[in-house]
This record gives sequence, structure tokens and C-alpha cells, in this order.
Amino acid sequence: MIGLGGHVTFAILTVLAAWFWPERTLMLDAAFQSYLFIASGEPAIMVERFGAVGVQLLPLAGVHLGASLATVLLWYSVSMVLWHWLLYTICWHGLRDRRAAIAILLFVVLLSGDCFYWMQNELLQGISLSFVGWSLAANFRKVKNFPKVVRSTLIILIAITVIYFHPLIVFPLGFVWCFWWLHPDRPFRRAGLLGVAGLFAGIFASKYVLRTPNFYDRGMTGQYVREFHFSAVRLLHSQGLRDFCAHCGDGLLFFWPLFLLVVGFYIWQKHWWRVALVVGATAVYLLLILQRYLDDDRWYIAESHYQALAVFLIFPLVWDVFPKIPVRRIWLPVAAVLLVFRLFSIYQTHHPYSARLAYVRSLLAETQGKTARKFVVPAEAIQRTTLLMTWGLPFETLQISALQSPDSVRILVVADDAKSTAAALPRDSMVSFLMLPRRAFGDLPERYYRWRDTLPYQPFFLPNPTSR
Repeated sequence: MIGLGGHVTFAILTVLAAWFWPERTLMLDAAFQSYLFIASGEPAIMVERFGAVGVQLLPLAGVHLGASLATVLLWYSVSMVLWHWLLYTICWHGLRDRRAAIAILLFVVLLSGDCFYWMQNELLQGISLSFVGWSLAANFRKVKNFPKVVRSTLIILIAITVIYFHPLIVFPLGFVWCFWWLHPDRPFRRAGLLGVAGLFAGIFASKYVLRTPNFYDRGMTGQYVREFHFSAVRLLHSQGLRDFCAHCGDGLLFFWPLFLLVVGFYIWQKHWWRVALVVGATAVYLLLILQRYLDDDRWYIAESHYQALAVFLIFPLVWDVFPKIPVRRIWLPVAAVLLVFRLFSIYQTHHPYSARLAYVRSLLAETQGKTARKFVVPAEAIQRTTLLMTWGLPFETLQISALQSPDSVRILVVADDAKSTAAALPRDSMVSFLMLPRRAFGDLPERYYRWRDTLPYQPFFLPNPTSR
């Protein structure tokens, strides 16, 4: 019953991903990365996060099979859910580790909302994969379908992939390691856990110590570590704290009740070290993320980082709390109601992203009938709160216009000074991001993007400019 419920939940999430594929794929990073792998026909590996290739295989197959752009983007959206569903299936049916499978299921739905639509954050993919790695390590002797050397190699490869997914992955990995170290029924010997710690340390050293990290991860760790300056006054008056408290009534609704349940359970059981672990990990991680987003109103990004908090609750719930509840007739219906509520909440979150997509389409509609195809729009004419960020607009408008027809491709760029930016941009190539080289329009696959425009970028002043 539980296993079937998990598959039904993932099936519903897949339907939602298919339904809202435009909102999910025609947005910022997803639009940019889909442009990259469609234009090159190869995986788009961003800042060494090579594990993300797993969610690009299906849409890339569509590219090589000659599928339409709409189909490729639909498959891209769906593949994000299929990734977690596949890992759930591996744990439930392959490793026969029901608890690890339930942990993946809970992780995907427990605190998710906006990050279902800002879909490509690699931290979430890495955390789900880490559950498989922990499960494989915990059931190392039971998995006899493969030789020992194959199992060991798989664990090492999973560890490398997980750690390279995202800098913040250190916190869920560290929490789970401490959880098992303190747990009397741990599936590992402590010597084995020390070996795991050594493996993690070696991989982290290879990424951050033995060589210079890539510029993006270096900047992110700087924001979280080197630039950390705690101020209680600033924190209490910060945008980040206001956003967090506001979302405790929707996407994070179950966080504090479950936190109190876990802590109360451990106090009742007199597991004081586990109380300290859950409270300490939650406090440190919350403070770190709140400090990072003090004056930052980009909740869709912040929420994806808060997802690691779910790990601090899921392991105690699945391995300690649930097994102590004697009657399944109590917690199974409660879990079912929780899942239904969370799925409905994820669905409800689509409204600002649907409005955002409609707004981008309206910007494109203003260019209908123009001879030029490449435009630079003044920043003051853009609804920034609706658009969220402006850097992704060229890739979003490229994809949206190409969905109409490969011959109708147009792009809009946002700049403070539209005239000087239009004069500076090369007329024969697409704009770029993250210091990636520009790609010439003539090198783009004509099946998807057919450029016939040789005019330079044009400054474009909207007929009805809207203030920020």
C-alpha cells in the first residue's frame, strides 16, 4: 500500500510537471540550460555539476530524435520528477530499503512549493541521490547481485556526484552522518562511518582545497562563509526573515509542527544527543540561509535552499518516530492527508509563474510586425517583481518565439542603457551568461531556431512602459 502510494504521488507530480511545462522550462536557468543543450546537442554541465546530466538525458534524446521544441521542453520538465521517481523505485524495489524510499518521497513533497517551478536547482537532485548512496552503503552486505568491487565503486561514484552537485550538500550529508553515529541501531560500524567521513573529506578537498573552485561555487561559499557577519538587529528586520515567516503558512506549513514532533519525541525517549543534533542543525542552517538572504526577496531561490531542512526532520521521522507509532491506521491516513495537502499546495503555487509567463509573452507580442528580431529593452520599462530577474529574458523569449515557429525567433535583452547596449552587442551571435562563449546564430540548429535577420540589435521602447 505504501509503495503504491509513493508511485501514485510521483505520477501526480509528473502530471503537474507535464501540465505546467511552460511555467517550469520557460524561466531563467531552465530556459538558459535548455537553450544550451538544444543548441549543442550535448549535456549542459554548469559549474562542474555533472550529475545534472541525469535530468537532461530524456530531452536530449528528444533533440536527437528530431522531436519538436515543445516536446523537448515537456520532456525536460517531466524528467525533473522522473529523476526522483527513479531513485525512489531503486530504493523500494531494487535495494528493498523501504525507509530510504519513503525518505525520498517525503523530501520531494514536504517543503516544496516555488522550487517545483524554479525546477533545476541541483541541490535537490543531489539530496535525493544521497539517499540512494546511504541506502546502498547501509545494505552493502545484503546487495549480492553485484560483486563487492562494483558496489564499492558505485558508492564512491555516487559520493563524488552528490558532493559536486552543490556546495550546500555538505549540511544534509553531515547531518545524516551524525545521525547514524549517534544512533544505537546504525546499519554501519563506526569504523565504516569514519571511512565514509574520510571519503567525503577527500572529495570535498578535491573540489575546494587541492585546486581553486569554479568561480560560481567560490562566490557562493564566500556568501555563506567569508561574508558572514551576524547582526541580530539586521536579522530581525530583514526581508529574508519576513519571507520565511510568511511562507510558514504555506510551503513551510508542516516544518515547525514536525520539528516539534521530532524534538518532543526525542525528549520523551530521553535521546538527548539526538535532540541536540536536530535542534543544532536546524538552528545553524536556518541562521546561515537567513543571513544569506537578509535583503534578498528572491524567495524561489531561498526556498530551494531551505529544502535541506527537510532532511533534518525526515531521518528522525522515518527511522525513529514512525516505527514507534503502533497503529498504522493512525499514521497512514495522516500521511495520506499530508501528501494530498502538499500536492494541492504545489499546484496552487503556479499562479505567479503563470502570470510571469503571460507577462513575458506580452513583451514579445509588442515586437510583432517589426522587421528586426533582436531588441534591447530599457530596464525601467520592465516589471521587475513579475519578471523576477532580467538576465534570463533573452533565452526565455528565444524559446517562446521558437515555439510558434523556427522562423519567428526573436529575443529581448534588458539593459539600463538600451541604446549603448544595442550598439555594443554583436549582431551575429546570441547573448551569453556566466562567461560562456557566445554562439553564432548561424550555428544554431535550424530545426528549432532559424535566423534570417542580419540587422543589429535594436533599442526598443515599450509603448506602455511600466515602472519597477
